[in-house]
Amino acid sequence: MGIGNTDDARDGMCLKPSLEIRAVHHLIGRYWNVVTPPESTGSGTNMPIILYLHDHRDEDVFQYDIERAFSITRSTASRVLALMEKKGLITRTSVQWDARVRKIALTDAAGAIVAQLQRRAQELEDTLFKGFSDDEQRRFLGDLGRMKANLVATGLVGGEAAPDANAEAAEAATPTEQSEQSEHTAPTTTNA
Repeated sequence: MGIGNTDDARDGMCLKPSLEIRAVHHLIGRYWNVVTPPESTGSGTNMPIILYLHDHRDEDVFQYDIERAFSITRSTASRVLALMEKKGLITRTSVQWDARVRKIALTDAAGAIVAQLQRRAQELEDTLFKGFSDDEQRRFLGDLGRMKANLVATGLVGGEAAPDANAEAAEAATPTEQSEQSEHTAPTTTNA
């Protein structure tokens, strides 16, 4: 079975990681839609943002922070945050130092469901990694980081990959995995 090999694709044996990742992404979205508390008025899409804002509640969070954290475009972030504000889940307030920037914070209504969302998020993570060893979990997350960095490195999509996702993945890997990674890792380039 080949990965991305066109000869194998004709035989129906080609693995398509992008399709599998998209399928998992959609399943996670559907999971959030099912477990979203009815009193929240939010959608499954809003729940990870609520958790992010809660985790960073002692910091100033702005739209560009949401864009980076979730690898979404400015227009998507603007639309989602406007809907969350309309639903009463967040507030956006101007800051004195820049009229173009607005600080984002959770409302009391959103804050009231955080504990339930945290519990659901942990259940989701446990379900996703059921049957994975700690090493397999670290390796998988490292591989996802490398895929994200590879996409950003094309220059075709924006994103905030770690300064060197390959280096971070290598640090998390075992010595055997580090040897394997060095054999398969392409040199990275930066665009000025």
